Amino acid sequence: MTETPLPEREHGAGRVLVADDDWFSRQVYADCLVQGGHEVVTAADAEQALARLRGERFDLLVTDVVMPGMDGLELLERAKELRPHLDVIVLTGLDSVDAAVRAMRGGAHHYLVKPVTPEALLLTVRRCLERRRLVHENAELRRSFDLFETTQRLLACLERDRLVPMALDALHEVAHADASFFCVGEPDGAAFEVVARRGLEPVQAAWLADRLAGSAPAIGVGGASIVEPVTLLPQGGELTRAVLVPLGRRNAPAWVAALRAAPFDATALGDLTFLARNISLALENSARYVHARAMAHVDSLTGLYNARYLELAIEREIARRQKAGAPFSVLFMDLDHFKSVNDRFGHTVGSKVLAEMGRLLKRQVREQDVLVRYGGDEFVAVIGDATTDDAFSAGERIRRTVEQHRFLAREGLGLRLSVCVGVATWPHHARTKEELLHCADLAMYHGKHRDRNAVYAFDAVPETSPPLALEG
Repeated sequence: MTETPLPEREHGAGRVLVADDDWFSRQVYADCLVQGGHEVVTAADAEQALARLRGERFDLLVTDVVMPGMDGLELLERAKELRPHLDVIVLTGLDSVDAAVRAMRGGAHHYLVKPVTPEALLLTVRRCLERRRLVHENAELRRSFDLFETTQRLLACLERDRLVPMALDALHEVAHADASFFCVGEPDGAAFEVVARRGLEPVQAAWLADRLAGSAPAIGVGGASIVEPVTLLPQGGELTRAVLVPLGRRNAPAWVAALRAAPFDATALGDLTFLARNISLALENSARYVHARAMAHVDSLTGLYNARYLELAIEREIARRQKAGAPFSVLFMDLDHFKSVNDRFGHTVGSKVLAEMGRLLKRQVREQDVLVRYGGDEFVAVIGDATTDDAFSAGERIRRTVEQHRFLAREGLGLRLSVCVGVATWPHHARTKEELLHCADLAMYHGKHRDRNAVYAFDAVPETSPPLALEG
């Protein structure tokens, strides 16, 4: 059966895109809406729906949540980024409060639980389109509503790489700008960088940013200030007026400039100020999110990564090297007789020793390597682009450094310690993260069993040698 044809739209009807991977449900919804006088286009999955949205304009998107690949909630988010003013109705067979909350926060107009009757769907679509009609009849209300929706999307975005271009797009649109750019750094200082731009070549944006930096009067974060005139662009063209908007906080300063030939009116300036304050809040939320996410992977005692992050790091290294086959290695390290430090001096001193060990190890690996406190007095280093010989040399350097170091010397203790290091290499010794860690662990325990204060590669471990439960 072919998809439903598109009849002429009646008064009050809308153009609706229906996305559902189930052919029967898709056709039922389309037939229902066509009978209600709406023009309907269908899509069998989220990717098809996005392709339609990129090339055509719709009044409304009706989407199922559960679809292969990209689900309906991700489609909702992507659709709103692509068409901010598009209304969305979400349909699902999952009677979940969490899904409903996510849908509404993502900008959905309504949320319906399957099975959806034709009457319920038509009524919801009618109400949605009627709301759109009322909003569009009132230009002032529409402008305020659009601005509010824009700020809600910005505040919901926690990833800075996505937030910056979204924020610049919003400011560019609200200002009706001919050109704009987003800078990170103090607006009145020299240390700033253009990180996003619209309507400008890189050299033009950098040149204008340099000329405008420091031009704005002292205004608070989220305020907007008109600066004019702006001199000629270096490669021709003239933008005679600019608005500078400081963003962010002291620990993450940023600013935006919007430029155009026509004057900025009071309404545009007010809207920019409102939008800028919300962008500042969104940047602050993003910074907190990044910090919280980073802290979830950091060991609080040593400041190194924790075991949870180690799995992610090894998975990432394996994924990067699957095709090329370039090796990388893991060093599994364990302090010798560390239990005696706790027994003799107490756990407070023991914790200070572990923190100092973390600082010592940081100086022995490269910046791109990953250093982890695995637990207790065990540490792991993921050494990129390292053969077994390379990693063995790094392990031997660490062993000598620990052996020669005097821990807590400033406190008058000068403790002498040693370390056992096990080396395993991907893909020579193992091809999964579990096997790789296990091989490095076995090599380390082999050193513990034989002589301690030693470095062993997994090649040196006898096949019959099990891990030994040794203390320290």
